Amino acid sequence: MKFPNISNRFDAEDIRKLREYNSLRHSKMSHKEILDDIRQGAESFMMEFTNCR
Repeated sequence: MKFPNISNRFDAEDIRKLREYNSLRHSKMSHKEILDDIRQGAESFMMEFTNCR
């Protein structure tokens, strides 16, 4: 599955697409790989979030 096409609105449908995408990706990973992937995503999000102030 390719990365989902997310709208500018970022509504419930977009969240559903992201959850489905991650679910499929994570189904092929070990628990450690999943946690590492989530941590990396959280770190990049927090860096962008703190730059928006």
